Amino acid sequence: MRAIFRALLAAVFSVGLVLAGATAPAQADIVDKDTAPELRFISYNICGASSTCETRDTDAEKVAWGDAVVHAIDYWDTDLVMLQEVCYGQWLMLRDHLATRSGVKYDTTWGAALPSASGCKRWDPTPNTDEPGELRFGLAIFAKGGPGAIDLTTRSVTFLPEPTKDLPTPKDTENRILLCAKATVDARAVRACNTHIDFNALNTTAQTAEVARITRDFANAGDPVVLAGDFNQLPKHPDMNPLYNHGKDDKGADATGVLQEVDENDKDRFTGTDCPQSGDRCRSGEPTASTVCSTHTTNTAKIDYIFLSYYWFTTVRGDAVACSGVADHHLLRGAAAWEN
Repeated sequence: MRAIFRALLAAVFSVGLVLAGATAPAQADIVDKDTAPELRFISYNICGASSTCETRDTDAEKVAWGDAVVHAIDYWDTDLVMLQEVCYGQWLMLRDHLATRSGVKYDTTWGAALPSASGCKRWDPTPNTDEPGELRFGLAIFAKGGPGAIDLTTRSVTFLPEPTKDLPTPKDTENRILLCAKATVDARAVRACNTHIDFNALNTTAQTAEVARITRDFANAGDPVVLAGDFNQLPKHPDMNPLYNHGKDDKGADATGVLQEVDENDKDRFTGTDCPQSGDRCRSGEPTASTVCSTHTTNTAKIDYIFLSYYWFTTVRGDAVACSGVADHHLLRGAAAWEN
């Protein structure tokens, strides 16, 4: 049935620990790299500018951090990598290495959410000069395949609504964006999108709805969609209804979206009468933010996601990797197969 609909749509703690952590899932649900479906994805909030995350003061520490992220990408043989909270200096380091090394290369695109973030000074490629430095902060997408794997003519950066800015006392100053571009995955073009949704309630609701609208339009136009990011929201919250194509929220309302999520079939996380063990999938998944990753995190919850358009992808799998010291989130890995 999905193939029929798809055809219709087409017509219209130390850096060293991360090397082990990148190969060991945090929970009992194990998605094995040798047996998982062939399409591979990563979403990772890398905490580039926050004072709550581990700093990298020396060149050696910065290189070790980059090596750890690259190892995680290579271990999973990743097709698309979506990174949030990225300092421009971090992106430059990863971009230059992944584009020029021997072997598997990656193309990339970047979107700035802030023109300057003071915490990005530690990643400035020229920190010892009198210049203000390169302090931009935002999102990045990497696609396996080297130059041309991302069609930069299709790149778009959408600034998401922020209702709190209209209040007498704004609660947030960071611009929240949706970065999208067409990328080649396994010789097919997909619409890759990456976002970081605000945690303030009014913004979370409005921004998630806008991201759902945009990506739904891509899917309805016939593009396979891969949407990843930090949504700062739980799977069963009503805010997530416009994204999921199945299940009910915690108030009993039905989902209205066109997307599935990679970790939605982990039965270890099936709970509640609406999510029985006999079910095939559920709006759930392993926690991606936890007190284990950061003492500044107050709750353990799933807030990071990799969504795939339902009519194009099947056999989804996902898990959250053990904390490593690279960031205050768990790295989220996903896998899927083409519908046909």
